[in-house]
Amino acid sequence: MAVAIGLLLLLRLVGGSMPWGQLTIAVGPDGRPMRPRVKWHLWTICRGEPPAMSAALGFISIVLGCLAFFIVGPELAEAVTHPVARWLEYSMMFTLAASFTVVPVGVIVLVRSGLDLAARRCSMVGLVVGMRRDVGLFGRTYRVAVQAGDRVMTKKLWAEAFRVNRSTFDLLRPGDRITIEYSPHLRYVFSLVPPEPLKKAAG
Repeated sequence: MAVAIGLLLLLRLVGGSMPWGQLTIAVGPDGRPMRPRVKWHLWTICRGEPPAMSAALGFISIVLGCLAFFIVGPELAEAVTHPVARWLEYSMMFTLAASFTVVPVGVIVLVRSGLDLAARRCSMVGLVVGMRRDVGLFGRTYRVAVQAGDRVMTKKLWAEAFRVNRSTFDLLRPGDRITIEYSPHLRYVFSLVPPEPLKKAAG
């Protein structure tokens, strides 16, 4: 049970978006689609999640994994000398193997979250070159690809993908110039300043 809860917590951090999401891209000065160079990170663990929440879930996953190891390990060792039902032996082996996955992944999440909590926030002024709407394991996810620089440089630079909420997603359009403040490791968006209505209409 402890390992199952730990795995669910880690799956929550992964998000797990399906690969057939709806993609919208910006149009360049020549009227052609810009086709931005961007990695959407659909299955990257804890990317776009709040650092404090990620640290808490990572710590809980470590505790649950260690708890399962110390409970199931002795029982599995005893099953070698005192045979038990085959299904029970297999379940204990699976639980032990899962705990070896939950603990190191939880450590990675905890370290990355801790680095974000201790680091200064990053900021970027750039162009929205792509927007993606996906269906994930825990509901819909919304991402925007932001490319620093101007329209002339966009073909040479990789864009950064950020996860946003639906209300922010609905406010943006490909081609908008925005200011975004985010964490350096998890790329969690603390604030995003959309274009002003008058400037947006003029553009």
